[in-house]
Amino acid sequence: MKIGDKYTVIIEDNDSNGNGIARINNFVVFVSYALKDEKIEIEITNINKRFANAKIINIIKPSKIRQEIKCSCYDKCGGCNFLHTPFDYEKKLKLNEINKLFGSNIKEILTNNEYNYRNKATFHIKNNKIGYFSEKTNELVEINNCLLLDKRINDIYNYFKGQNLSDLDEIIIRVTNRETMLIIDGNTLKYNYDDLIKYNNIDSIYLNDKLIYGKAYIVEEINDIKYSIYPNAFFQVNYENMILLYNKVKEYAGTGNKLLDLYCGTGTIGIYLKDNFKEITGIEINKESILNANINKSLNHINNIHFICGDASILKNDCYDVVIVDPPRSGLSSKVINLLNNLDTKKIVYVSCNPKTLKRDIELLNNYILKSIECVNMFNKTKHVECVCLLERKYYE
Repeated sequence: MKIGDKYTVIIEDNDSNGNGIARINNFVVFVSYALKDEKIEIEITNINKRFANAKIINIIKPSKIRQEIKCSCYDKCGGCNFLHTPFDYEKKLKLNEINKLFGSNIKEILTNNEYNYRNKATFHIKNNKIGYFSEKTNELVEINNCLLLDKRINDIYNYFKGQNLSDLDEIIIRVTNRETMLIIDGNTLKYNYDDLIKYNNIDSIYLNDKLIYGKAYIVEEINDIKYSIYPNAFFQVNYENMILLYNKVKEYAGTGNKLLDLYCGTGTIGIYLKDNFKEITGIEINKESILNANINKSLNHINNIHFICGDASILKNDCYDVVIVDPPRSGLSSKVINLLNNLDTKKIVYVSCNPKTLKRDIELLNNYILKSIECVNMFNKTKHVECVCLLERKYYE
C-alpha cells in the first residue's frame, strides 16, 4: 500500500470523529466522511505504522442514512465532521465512544441547537482573501455561509469579502445575544470602518490590541447574570449548550459553605453558582480573564466571590466543600493532581473538552471515585464533545 493507491472497500463501522473504518488486507483504513455499510472507491492519502487514511473517490452504494451535504467547503475546511450524517447518528457515535472509554451507560447527550450556534469565529486573510485555514494547514478556504456560525458573524464575514483587505491579517468576530465585537490584526489604521459599523451594528472594534471604537467589552446575559467579554478572554462558543453544561455543574456541585473554582476563566461557573455557596474562590492564570471576572462580579453585585490571578497549583487546602476544575485540553498538571489528591474536599466537579485527558486524570485522582458523568454536545457537527463528571472522595462513600 502506498499514497495514491485506489481500492474498493465496504465500510465496517464509524468512529467518533465521523470517519468510516475499512480494512485492506487486515490493515485499518480511516475514510473521511464515509458511513457504515457503504461500498465506496477510496484513495489512500496518508499511511502510518498502524493505520492509513483515505478519501472517497466514488460512492458505489450509499448508506440509507447519508444526508445531502449543505456546505460546499466540507471536504476542504476540516472544521466539521458530521454534515453527511443525521444529528441522531452523530450523537450516537459520540455517546458510544464516551461509554466505551469510561465504562458508563449514558443514554442521552445534552444538546440544543444543531446549527448556527457559534458566537465566535477567527478568519484569516491571505492574498486579499478572507476565510478559514484548512485543518492543520495554512491553505486558505473561502466560505459562503458557515452552517455553525451565528447569522451575524456570517453577515460580517460576507461584508469583508467585498472589501480591500490587503493590509489586514486576521479578523475575529465575537457576538453575544445583543452585541458584536471585532478584533482585527493588521499593518494599517487607514481602513474605513464607517459602513461596517453603520450596516452591521458593531459595538466594539479592537485593532492590534487597541480599542479604536465603542466599548471595551461586550456583555452576555444568562439567566439574569451578566458576563463581560474582552477580546482575548475565554467564553464558551455555544450559548444554549453552555446553559445545559452549567446547570449540570450546579446539580453535581450541590450546596455548601466553600467552593473553589480552578481554571475559573472569566468567573462564569463560579458566578453561576453564587447562590449555592456562602464563599467562592476562583483561580485563573490569565490576567485578562481575571479582569473580566472582577467586572462580572461588579456587574452582578456579588459579594461572596473573590478571584486570584495565578497558576492552578497555588491552591491551598482550605476545607472546600466542592472543587470545580475546567482545565484546557491538556488536562490537569501532575502538581495539581497531587494537590487535589491531598485536598480535604468532598467532591470534585470536572469539566473537560478532551475525554482522553479526562480519563487519564480521573485514574490519577486515586483518592476519588467517579460517581457520575454526562456529555454535552457543545460543538455540534464537529468531532469534539464536552464532559462533566462528579468525583467523590472515597471515604465519603
